[in-house]
Order: sequence, then C-alpha cells, then structure tokens
Amino acid sequence: MSGSDETIVERIAGHLGIFARAVGSNSSVNLTSTRKAAFLQSELPNGFAYVGNSRSDLAVWRVAASGFGVNAPPSAYRLKNEAGERIPLTMLTGRLGILRPLRRSMRLHQWAKNILLFVVPGLMLAQLDKIELFELVVAFACFGLMASGTYLLNDLFDIPDDRRHATKKLRQIAAGNLSVPNAVAALSLMIASSLTIGFMLDPAFGWVLLVYAGTTIAYSFRLKRLPIIDVFVLAGLFSLRVWGGAEIVDAPPSAWLMMFIGLVFLSLALAKRYVEVRKTPPGTKVAGRGYQPEDVSMILAFGASSANAAVLALAIYGLLAPTRLIDNPAIMMAIAAIVGAWFMRIWMVAVRGELNDDPVLFAVKDRISLAVLALAAILMGTESLRPVWSSWF
Repeated sequence: MSGSDETIVERIAGHLGIFARAVGSNSSVNLTSTRKAAFLQSELPNGFAYVGNSRSDLAVWRVAASGFGVNAPPSAYRLKNEAGERIPLTMLTGRLGILRPLRRSMRLHQWAKNILLFVVPGLMLAQLDKIELFELVVAFACFGLMASGTYLLNDLFDIPDDRRHATKKLRQIAAGNLSVPNAVAALSLMIASSLTIGFMLDPAFGWVLLVYAGTTIAYSFRLKRLPIIDVFVLAGLFSLRVWGGAEIVDAPPSAWLMMFIGLVFLSLALAKRYVEVRKTPPGTKVAGRGYQPEDVSMILAFGASSANAAVLALAIYGLLAPTRLIDNPAIMMAIAAIVGAWFMRIWMVAVRGELNDDPVLFAVKDRISLAVLALAAILMGTESLRPVWSSWF
C-alpha cells in the first residue's frame, strides 16, 4: 500500500511480483496519513504491522500493532497508542537527515576546479589590489555554488543511468539518500544565490555565470548524450571559469591562453570518456552517453593529440605571441616540457587502467601531478614577479 498514484503502485507491484494486493491513491482518495490509517484499520481489523519512513506515517503507526522505520523521524520511536502504551517500532535504517547527503551531492571537493578563476589574475598578481583579491574570493564561492547546484541538477536527470552504473549508483540521489524535492530546493537556492551575488559583484562576471548555468542545463538535458560534442562542452565549461576570473580583474584573456586552456580540458574530458568506454562491456553503450566500446581507440587518439596541441599552444603563447607570457625563453620551454610530461603520464595511467572516472580529481589528489604542476607554477610565478622583486632589491 502506498500514497503514490495507483497506476504507479500497480506497475511496481506487477514488476516485483511479490505482493498479493497493491493499493494506491486515486483522483478521489489520497491514501496518506489518517486516511491510510483508517483504510488499514477497516481492511485489517485484527491488527497489522506497518513499514514507513516519513511524518505522514505517524498516524498509521499510532493504530498499528507494531511497525518498522526506514529513515523515519525520531518522534516515530516515541509514539504511544490511544491506551498510552508505547508502540513497538523497530528501526531498519537510521535517519540520514538532509545535510550529510546534500553535502556529498554538492561535491565540495570539485570546487578545486574553480582555481581556474585565478589563472589570469595570477599572471598579473603584482598589479592587483586588496579589493580585487577579495572579489576573486567571492567569485570563487559564486562559481562553487553554481557548480554544486548544476551537479545536483545533473544528478536528477541522471537517476536512471546512475542506478545502472558501477560507481555512480552510490550518488546520494540515485541511492535514495537525498530526496528529489530536497535536491530541487537546494539547487534552486544555490543557483539563485550564485547569480544574484555574481551580478552584484560584476555584471560581466554575472553573465559568465549565466552562460555557465545555461550551458550546463543544456548539457544535462541533451548535449551529454552526443558523442564528441559532449567533451567540447565540458572543455568550454572549464574555460568559462578562466574567463570569469579575467572579468573580475577587467583583463580580457589572450586568445592563445584560452586555446591552451580549452585544449587542456578537452584532453582531460576525452580521458574521462576513455575510462568510461574502456569499462563498458562489448555490445553495449556507456550509460547515458552515445559512445560504444569500439570508440575507445579513437578517443585515445583524440585525447593524446589534444594534449600535444595544448603543449604547442602553451609554447606559442609563451614564446611567440605578441603578449607573450614571460620574457625568459628557457624557463618557458621548461614549463612547456613539464606540462607535456604531465600529460604523457595522465594518458599512460589511463591506458593502464589506473585512472578513476574523473582525471581532474585524480590530478588534484595525485602527489606526482601536484608536484609537477606546482613546479611549473613556481617557475611561471617567479618570472612573472621578477619586475617586482627587481624594484625591491
């Protein structure tokens, strides 16, 4: 028996094939709370045991002989019947609450990707004032809220596919730990807050956030199911973070820099798809995507070539472009070599099957990747700040 629509209840009961009878709500009767309690009393006058999970089930437990709670509210275990006797209610699964599954669904660890906001400001660090630095921190939080909100939105659309996936089935919404209404309320608040603060901070930055939100929604609805297009969209979403940081400090990024950033994340997006496709059994498709196992060799080729193109774009940006990155060609070549070696390692790890589903997250946690990228950042930062140090000494 369920308060859901009787059509849905009957279909589920027919699919499971373990119930003698299935009853649900219809256009005239909503079988929840006191109405459900009255129905069960009339149908089972000798008493019944009831399994429930919400506050609307309190009225049913009060008239039940015994019961079981699944994520039930704490008050359910203190219920008494009309005679003042405690109702024996057994806890099958403890109540998880909202905050813990919501925090996990927000994927706060993914906020590390928003460091891309500091790419352009980092290249002109010596010219920034305290107000701009504060605005960048606020912008970082705005992008984090927007990303978390869109992650929740994507998880809502991916529920059927996630439940068929080996690891994504553990996501909080797919696993049933975070309800759909709570997820909708949370993502609406996050996206609205992000856009409001973003436009107050800087109108141009607000428009970047709005484009990010629109693109992500389109990706969740349809674009993620289109092979090749999906990885370009993902690369574009990362590039928007760089563009947003540039708008905060009012410094339009170089076309060569944006090409480098785009190619970097195009390669990483292809690495993510490579891992997913490689794990897919022959004769099937990646759940929720348009790729097939036969595509794995081409994805590998596309990903490796994108990585090489990214290193070439970095070298051109650093050495030959009119607004070149630094003046020391030897340091620039060393940085390009370090980035190239890092890419080679990422793809070698992917081919060996040692890369998880998210190469960006892998890079954030991998000690070798952190050390290599930190070395490149130190070399670049040292050269960028050389004029400042020269004036000091």
